[in-house]
Amino acid sequence: MKSENSKSRQIEVMFSSIAHRYDFLNRLLSGGRDRYWREKAVDRLNLFPGARFLDLAAGTGDVALEIAKRQDSDMRILASDLTLKMAVLGRKKILNQNLDRIIEFHLSAAENLPYKEKSFDGVTCAFGVRNFADYHIGISEMTRVTNKNGKVVILEFTTPQNKLFRSLYYFYFTRILPLIGGIISGNFDAYSYLPDSVLSFPDREKLKSIMEEAGLKDVSYKNLTFGIVSIHEGTKR
Repeated sequence: MKSENSKSRQIEVMFSSIAHRYDFLNRLLSGGRDRYWREKAVDRLNLFPGARFLDLAAGTGDVALEIAKRQDSDMRILASDLTLKMAVLGRKKILNQNLDRIIEFHLSAAENLPYKEKSFDGVTCAFGVRNFADYHIGISEMTRVTNKNGKVVILEFTTPQNKLFRSLYYFYFTRILPLIGGIISGNFDAYSYLPDSVLSFPDREKLKSIMEEAGLKDVSYKNLTFGIVSIHEGTKR
């Protein structure tokens, strides 16, 4: 428990320090592809009027905003993040788009969600599971709060399978990205952490197994952009 709290605190401090440049760097370092990846993840949800969704490690709310664009005002979305500065920026974006009646921002850790069992019709997490203090507990919590027949959708960076592209990707990801991110954000450690966290994250099949162990069924994954990222999805039965 102590080590989990320590990692959560480390993540919170790190993301607080880069919150002011977070959206800009997401667009820049991904070449704008991060928006496309999030759109594809939201495509995997079962969207319908009156549905309730939870987006974990929500950052500044991009996934929650994407979900809100797809449906009417009867839908409700909770965007939850560990970092107050991210939540403040996300709240501003929501207000600017007049979506505050649909989206709420909460602060919570994935390993101890303050929601009742079967509270949501879908739970998403984009580029955040690798930052959980404990992958297994976090994904189990995501499953616990999902309704029967609801989906858990995880969007994460992964390792390209093509050897040539993987070599080019590694060079950019471990050399160029940390340098640019560090200069613009003012925090070189944060953008060195990014490739380190991705390279140490469970591979596609291992993440699939963790989701199955959490109780999800029909778990599958799909690679995007030559395998830079993947979408994992599972259904609560």
